[in-house]
Amino acid sequence: MPRASLQLNDFSGGLNTKSSPRDIAPNQVQSVSNAVLSNDGLITSSNSGTAKGTQSDIEIRSDRVFSFNTQYDITATSGTLYNYQSNPKEVIVVHETSGSASQLYYFTRDFGTNGNFSRTTNNNIEGYLSPVFYYIDGVLYIADEQHINFEGGDIAYFARKNLRFINTTRFNTTTTKWLLDGKVSITTDSLANINDADVFSATLSDGEFEMIYDIDTATGGGSWEAADYEWSYTFVDLSEDESLPHVWGTPPSDATVASGNFFTAVGVKINITNAFREKEKGFRIYTRKKNNNERWNLFLDVDYKRGVRKNLFDDYESWSVTGTYNAGSGTNTAEVTGLVIEAPCLDTYDSINGYSHTEDSIDMDGFIDACIAQRRVWVANVSKEGKVFDDRIYYSPFNRFNTFPDSYYLDIGINDGDSFRAIKSLGNRIVAFKKNKVYIINISSSSDAGWYLEAEFEGYGCENPRTITKTPYGICWANKDGVFLFNGESAPREITTNLSDNSWLNDITDASGINEISLAFNNKYKQLYVAQNINSTSETKIFVYDFSKNAWTILNRDAYTQTQYVNLSDGVYALEIDEDAGTTGTLDNVTVKKYELLDIGTNVITLKTKDLDFGNPGLVKRVNRVFVTCKDDGEDTDLALKYYNDGKSSTHTGSLAAQPINSSDYKVLEFTINSGDRNCESMAFELISSDGGGTAGAKIYINDINIDFRQTNKRPS
Repeated sequence: MPRASLQLNDFSGGLNTKSSPRDIAPNQVQSVSNAVLSNDGLITSSNSGTAKGTQSDIEIRSDRVFSFNTQYDITATSGTLYNYQSNPKEVIVVHETSGSASQLYYFTRDFGTNGNFSRTTNNNIEGYLSPVFYYIDGVLYIADEQHINFEGGDIAYFARKNLRFINTTRFNTTTTKWLLDGKVSITTDSLANINDADVFSATLSDGEFEMIYDIDTATGGGSWEAADYEWSYTFVDLSEDESLPHVWGTPPSDATVASGNFFTAVGVKINITNAFREKEKGFRIYTRKKNNNERWNLFLDVDYKRGVRKNLFDDYESWSVTGTYNAGSGTNTAEVTGLVIEAPCLDTYDSINGYSHTEDSIDMDGFIDACIAQRRVWVANVSKEGKVFDDRIYYSPFNRFNTFPDSYYLDIGINDGDSFRAIKSLGNRIVAFKKNKVYIINISSSSDAGWYLEAEFEGYGCENPRTITKTPYGICWANKDGVFLFNGESAPREITTNLSDNSWLNDITDASGINEISLAFNNKYKQLYVAQNINSTSETKIFVYDFSKNAWTILNRDAYTQTQYVNLSDGVYALEIDEDAGTTGTLDNVTVKKYELLDIGTNVITLKTKDLDFGNPGLVKRVNRVFVTCKDDGEDTDLALKYYNDGKSSTHTGSLAAQPINSSDYKVLEFTINSGDRNCESMAFELISSDGGGTAGAKIYINDINIDFRQTNKRPS
């Protein structure tokens, strides 16, 4: 038979460990390490990533990180608004240990750059064991996955901390700063004084207010029903979240109103000597007929910037300020007086907020995951007032991102022995994950009455939020059975169908179950990263899926523990941690790493072709030589070749010595098969790169593999 040649120059089908090595496609491989296969006609060595900042002598507490962008400089603690605004930042929030306490610090860089990150401890947040984050409208909200309320508890207000930049005016004085604040002071009787009096009389402490009023009994014309009226008040924060109406231990005196009477000489006075409750924009005073359990009618809307008004449609009456807000000394006050309220306001606490004043609580202790959809926050596996609801999803009212009334929830799959582990949004759907099941909730309706459970899928669950990422193609997640994609149009689709089930299970599980894996999407190359066991100090794997080729390759993850991935404007990032001999509690060196894994890089590659039968499995072939067209930018790397006859997999038939590449231009390496091994039914080839004594780990490009063979008329014996 005449000599023939088989050329292999396309491996974009990627890794296939599910099928027999002889039955996989010619553009697929049996095994691969650190080789980029997605480029038609080209194999290149992969990149481990690029350092984007380092920090020594810190202790990373967990693999939890979170990223966000801010218009203001989070590293600053003072300055003008211009100073803050002139340095907008990209931020990675890091969970660290400082002494015996847990802290949230930041790695930052200027927004819109691809430069290095540096660490700051300014504006740090403390106290969280397993922090959970969400970020919307410039505010970072933090809770704890372990359902712990670190702030103490006043059910009337919001215990969880949040970080925001404020540039607000209070009583004619502007405050510009980063504000980290949780709840206000516990609502107590001493914060408020409501008196039927002609003049202010109370001695007020910082932030304490007094409201005075008189009842006109002579003029007539009032529209109040004859009754005794009781009082309450609420706080309103800068995001318009409003506390529940306060219940006094010793309530102020009722206002007795007869038919035709109305309120006159209404005034409000506040002590403004020192700063107080800076997350508030103001408070509201409500009234209702006593012992009727009716809705609370708005009586006064008090705003620290604009003044006081009688309803939500009137103009504000401006403050009369004595002294200066936050002067720190003297007696500084702000007053509005002389208001007349002839009729009850139509606005009620319920109509303003969209939920009832009878809610027991509008706060929660913690939750396991959160997402934003349709201008609401959705949280899963929730603790409220010390009780855990692991089958429950709570949601906030529209445009209220820190308020979770008791009645705003969905119970799904209750008492099924499973619990929610993660929650994500996809368009007008909520995708809620338990360990074994996925629920699809359609929230396209503007009313909760129109929401419905669209689908549920058994066996598609996940363990924790770090195993999930959003991509332009849909939501991807990993579990012990593989990696799945849900695009909202059909059932979840497995994208690991070419990977061996047993191998996958072994790679992503350990003695404790599913190990700590992390997913991310690289927008540049349209690829999914699945990092195996990010808490391991040994070298482990990163599975990379190319959406355009529907193909996998495997890269090696360096022998460092790392945090979960986060997506920034220019790519995928994580923190790599150089553990001190793997000992917990010691100080580490930390590198902020950018992962452009499929950029041409310097990793040592191995690649094993399919078991080639050269188009005729029934005859013996005589394989003579293998030619590899390659280059290495002239950096003195070597390339060796192993071959496997007749379906061998665990041991090779022969190994051909490494040959130097050392060329900036493509050159052809010739490998001659040992004479005694040339006759075969089939043959697979494995390429292995190594350092040839020049630059350690140089870049390698392989253009094609040509196999010189002759087909015989012999049948295999």
